[in-house]
Amino acid sequence: MGSGSQYSQPLITSRHVFAQDGSPFIRIVHRPRCTSRSRARLRYGCHRERHPGNSRARHCRFWHRSADAGGAARRRTAISRRSRRRREAPAAGRLSGPAKPGIFMTADAGIAADNSGENEVVQRAAMLETILDSIPCAVSLVDRELQLVACNEEFKRLLDFPPHLFAGSLPSLETLFRYNAARGEYGPGDPDEVVASLLARALHPAPHSFERRRRDGTVLLIQGRPLPQGGFVTTYTDITARKRDKERLQLADKVFENSREAIVITDLGHRIVSVNPAYTEITGIAATAAQGTCFRPGSDDGDSGEEGEGAGGPDSRTVWAIVGEHGSWSGETTGVRCGGQRYPRTLMINGVRDPETREITHFIAIFSDITARKRAEADIQHLAYHDTLTGLANRFSLTARLQLSVAEARRNGQRLAVMFLDLDRFKHINDSLGHPVGDELLKQVARRLRDAVRETDTVARLGGDEFVVVLQGIGGAHDVTHVAAKLLAQLSAPYCVDTTELHTTASIGISLFPDDSADPAALMRNADTAMYHAKAAGRAKFQFYTDEMNRAATARLDLERKLRGAVARGEFELWYQPQFDSRHGHLTGLEALVRWRHPQDGLIAPLRFIPLAEETGVIVEIGTWVLREACRQARQWLDAGLPELRISVNLSVRQLREKCLVDTVWTTLAASGLRPGLLELEITESAVMDNPDEAVALLQALKNLGVRIAIDDFGTGHSSLSYLKLFPLDHLKIDRSFISDIEHDANDTMIVAAAVSLAHNLGLSVIAEGVESAVQVARLRELGCDELQGFHFSRPVTADVVENLLRSVWRTA
Repeated sequence: MGSGSQYSQPLITSRHVFAQDGSPFIRIVHRPRCTSRSRARLRYGCHRERHPGNSRARHCRFWHRSADAGGAARRRTAISRRSRRRREAPAAGRLSGPAKPGIFMTADAGIAADNSGENEVVQRAAMLETILDSIPCAVSLVDRELQLVACNEEFKRLLDFPPHLFAGSLPSLETLFRYNAARGEYGPGDPDEVVASLLARALHPAPHSFERRRRDGTVLLIQGRPLPQGGFVTTYTDITARKRDKERLQLADKVFENSREAIVITDLGHRIVSVNPAYTEITGIAATAAQGTCFRPGSDDGDSGEEGEGAGGPDSRTVWAIVGEHGSWSGETTGVRCGGQRYPRTLMINGVRDPETREITHFIAIFSDITARKRAEADIQHLAYHDTLTGLANRFSLTARLQLSVAEARRNGQRLAVMFLDLDRFKHINDSLGHPVGDELLKQVARRLRDAVRETDTVARLGGDEFVVVLQGIGGAHDVTHVAAKLLAQLSAPYCVDTTELHTTASIGISLFPDDSADPAALMRNADTAMYHAKAAGRAKFQFYTDEMNRAATARLDLERKLRGAVARGEFELWYQPQFDSRHGHLTGLEALVRWRHPQDGLIAPLRFIPLAEETGVIVEIGTWVLREACRQARQWLDAGLPELRISVNLSVRQLREKCLVDTVWTTLAASGLRPGLLELEITESAVMDNPDEAVALLQALKNLGVRIAIDDFGTGHSSLSYLKLFPLDHLKIDRSFISDIEHDANDTMIVAAAVSLAHNLGLSVIAEGVESAVQVARLRELGCDELQGFHFSRPVTADVVENLLRSVWRTA
């Protein structure tokens, strides 16, 4: 019975569990702890318990309707109590453990009067306990007071309850709730509030079924039903694996439906069972139309039924044979769209095996359209071997083709010519009109070159405005001469770019196989050398390579090698040439001139290394050194007590392009301590006229430092008088070419007279350089030149000689 018995201290209680129709089918008996003696007595027969107020033994009997098929037989179980000794029913019916208070269930049976009846009850209780523990899911039974009255071992294991919760007696539902809440099984929140909410719902049980994920990731399916007399029974099923399999199936289905690659599933007969949407997107064939048709993985013609090697890989028969032997195949084949259009694809086929028999039951094919990739590969291949601007062969392709051409010419005993072309004054067009115009001009040059030679000949662009033509199977130098003249005529014709007519010419260098070399790289070098000689000869010309050119080129390379690092090795030195007042003859200034003294080659003339330094860019380093050394020497002379003299330093074209030129001059003056007014910077006429607008700003910035500025070699360039008046100049130096024959050539006299008049009208003083005779001195004095410089007065001398002459010979103002 329940806890509301008429006895003050009931030691044994029982509670009925009813079926859905209200009939009792099981009785739950709760027994407290008992002694071994009482357990022994309980093993034999029924149990009596005397009520404290009655000397006569009372028997308490509880009757249940039998649940077996007979239904009519009735049995009973007796629970006796005598005095205050605790006794309990047979231990076979308990679930909790020996010698502990707990719960046992008895079969629906009446009380037996003999030993055989009691044994039957014990056997049925044991069988019921075995059945409960054998249930694969966890089971718990809770009464109307929310007391756990029954559970199996799976309940403790699956919900991970520690043994101490079940020591002594079964815990209450609240105890279990609080334990779970404390370890976070119900998620975040206040444990007391969570437990209160759960208990409130448990007091009014209703059928329920839900899933709960435990902290360890286990997913439980919890199902419960209330009982008619109160309480509820709950089952807990571990569905983690089932859930994982379901999620994997859902994921696989999503992958199948959303994959960008076509997926085809076939049976053992290669008939299509299922396809994904990507298959329809790639092939244009609907899924319903594809099902049941034979899948062709190879490069077949599709409907033709002909087997053979397709253009994009093996045929279908070969592919299926490999899959049948090895279980898989992958590679590239050619597919056919619904309209008959062929396309390249990458394909992989695998057999699907039964997990138990390991026999193949289906095939799965995955393929993707690689048309875009093939096009990209073709583009990359083209870019690797062709110039992106003109479409001609590039340097890499030219090298490979030239090697093949040389090998073929050697094998066939033929001759071959390499023509190296460089456009004349292309840089001027590119800089003045912009790169788009220059690019269009290069495209037109490329078309003219292709049209002027045979298809078997190679035309390549090395970069910039450099092109190479390889002529195969030539008869001799006369054939090459004819082609070179034809190319010069074609390339010198006017070009029309954006309604603008442009003109350019080409310089061509030619080397012959096997005359000049049998090595492809040497043929290229020789043609390049000959091209530079053609430019030096006046441009718009072609030049055959000679041994003399090779010697000159070799010497030039050797000189360039020596030139690099000469500043760091301290091989340069400054010499000075004096400048004198034309009327009074006193010294007005010194021009600093660089000289190169090589350890092995000795003193190298400026005409040999200055142009090379300009071309290679080494002139910037040399020019900076000259500026610093001249200022340092001038300051040293002043510190030695010598009079102040103007020091002139030449600036190269490359130095003028340096963004830091003004800062370099300023830091040099500051470091040397030389007064800015004693430094004069000489700039060639052609250098400032290349970009006169920038030159005006640069010269003004230099002038703001306090230095003087002179135009050197006046008359050799193309000065614009409108810009000349804007330049902040101090001196104008007339080139020596007008001075050398001034006493004999009336034209030179008139040019010098005009230059002097122009300079004086602009407020500039005039210096004539290259004066070599007294007659020239007198004539220049008559024409009004302010200062004179040349070998007539002194050749360039070293700093030590200058110091001696300043102390003994040269007069200053």
